[in-house]
Amino acid sequence: MKDIFSVFKEKRWIARMVIAGVLFLACAAPFRMMLSLVPGMTEVRPANMIPVVFGILWGPAAAWGISIANAISDILVSHSPVQVWLPGFLINFFYAYLPYKMWYSIDYKGNGIVKPRLGKVYDILKFIWICFVDSLVTTVLLALLFEYLGFQSYSSSAVLLFFNNFDFAVVLGIPVILVFTSRREAKFWIPPMRVMEEQDEKAASNYKLFTLFDLLLLLVAASGVIYYLYSKTTGFVIEKNAELVILVAFLFVEILYIRRPFGIYRKTRFRVNIREMSIRAKVVLGFLMVSVVCVLLIGCNSYFTLRPHFESQKQLWEYIYIVVGFSLNVLFVVSILFLRYVERKITNPLELLAEQVKDFAKRDHQKDGIEERNDLQENLKGIKTGDEIEGLSDSFCQMMDDITSYVTNLARVTAEKERIGAELNVATQIQADMLPSIFPAFPEREEIDIYATMTPAKEVGGDFYDFFMVDDRHLAMVMADVSGKGVPAALFMVIGKTLIKDHTKPGMSLGEVFTEVNNLLCESNKEGLFITAFEAVLDLVTGELVFVNAGHELPFIQKKDGQYETYKTRAGFVLAGMEGIRYRQGSLQMEPGDKLFLYTDGVPEATDANEQLYGMERLEKILNENREKLPEELLPAIKEDIDEFVGEAPQFDDITMLCMEYRCAMTEQSSEEEADK
Repeated sequence: MKDIFSVFKEKRWIARMVIAGVLFLACAAPFRMMLSLVPGMTEVRPANMIPVVFGILWGPAAAWGISIANAISDILVSHSPVQVWLPGFLINFFYAYLPYKMWYSIDYKGNGIVKPRLGKVYDILKFIWICFVDSLVTTVLLALLFEYLGFQSYSSSAVLLFFNNFDFAVVLGIPVILVFTSRREAKFWIPPMRVMEEQDEKAASNYKLFTLFDLLLLLVAASGVIYYLYSKTTGFVIEKNAELVILVAFLFVEILYIRRPFGIYRKTRFRVNIREMSIRAKVVLGFLMVSVVCVLLIGCNSYFTLRPHFESQKQLWEYIYIVVGFSLNVLFVVSILFLRYVERKITNPLELLAEQVKDFAKRDHQKDGIEERNDLQENLKGIKTGDEIEGLSDSFCQMMDDITSYVTNLARVTAEKERIGAELNVATQIQADMLPSIFPAFPEREEIDIYATMTPAKEVGGDFYDFFMVDDRHLAMVMADVSGKGVPAALFMVIGKTLIKDHTKPGMSLGEVFTEVNNLLCESNKEGLFITAFEAVLDLVTGELVFVNAGHELPFIQKKDGQYETYKTRAGFVLAGMEGIRYRQGSLQMEPGDKLFLYTDGVPEATDANEQLYGMERLEKILNENREKLPEELLPAIKEDIDEFVGEAPQFDDITMLCMEYRCAMTEQSSEEEADK
């Protein structure tokens, strides 16, 4: 009983109670017109579907709402006295509450009680059985009430009432439940059932109690059917006082049945289907629509055919209603048989396949072994439909093998890739450590200011820069770019950088340096890599800058208070391209305040999403816009402009830049002191 009155403790269920009552009134009111059209004919009421459907879905909330709404209708519309609306209130409450009680108590196959989503033919049969029992018991009570009130005799109203309740509950109830429960967020009233074990003595005693309550319900239905058959064949009618006693007795049994405990609830067996409208549901809806159309055709044909043969309009409609009711129930039987066939041959195999696919998708294919995969395949081998579904099952088994093998190989490749990635991270750090990265580089020297950056396109790159003091008065600067990218270019870069630095010596021409380095690189260059390089050596005393260019980008020179301009010089052939190439050095005079900007082709060839190049013009423009900035400020400004131009496009090549400012000349005395040190 606590379950019944707990409705009033939560606002959401009070709201559902009101919705059920309003919906019942809205559906029932139009059909009250039948009273004026056909006196005594009160059976055409599609609203009788609402107590069954919403009773199952919302339990006591729907029962209260529908019974209160019916009582209000009897009092306000029909002006019925208390001896009319009070029994009607109790009967309608029971009419909506019984389906809820039966749904969560019936578990014939032992598969566990499900929420009312009609996912299987068994669930549909369960719903039809509930409609049958509910309609039969309610018919007995209403027919007795009508006979007691003098509306209709029991024998003339019982069959019509039964078909009215049962047919509308099934024909309209099944699609309404299917549509309503197709939403994943659909809310149900679930009874508070105790967790029990099968061996529990209390569970065994409760089972006997369940049987007693069910026998009382069966007694009401059986008594009503027997009385109908007897009165129909003999015309026997009981006295009015006896009718009242029987009605009160049956209402007492009804109230007593409300206290029936729910079935044994085992937590592990409580199935909940949260899938949206399934294939089976769509087949059911389609078949019901066909059935309804057929029945309407039968009804129309009966009306036009039999109308001349009946003098009483009421008798005509009663006959048509009986014909339609029997036809509809025959179609129900055919539909159930057909749906059972569809379930066995189509929907069950498809659902099994869907469940196995879902289970396979959730598995950890790296941890699960062969046994788990074989379990899935064994389940799928049970699909023997001899059609495309069986072929689909076989294909999925093959796909499971392929995916498992692929995942195994992918795990191995991923592990190897992670190992290589870790090694590349180390290589990246090693490469970065090989390049001068501590700035200011020569804090004790006021003559120069130098800054450089390198941003690789991959983990490791082929670009490199270098600067070092050849002796106390000569600063060497190198900017180079190895063909290709990645690890091969990085390894070749290490060789090239080391050779250039080792061969750059005091008194040695830069042309001779590149000539010797080129020959050494060509000796062991089976991969065909090459290096474009530019090296310059600045005399800090005189300001003379000697340089050599091996196919590299032209440098930018900015004279004091002037603009950055490319320094036109003839570039030689690339290093490691051909043995025996002789390189020649050039020279230019730098004055205090002049700047030198070196870079690799990754700067002008930076590409945006539209495959447009950054270009030399934009580089020269950004240089001159920031010509007053120090080297450590200039290079970040250029990189920011490149990033803005490129946008979301991936970096195509390494971006390396170096800027040196010749601030002042070194005196001879300072040079001698440095030499002494």
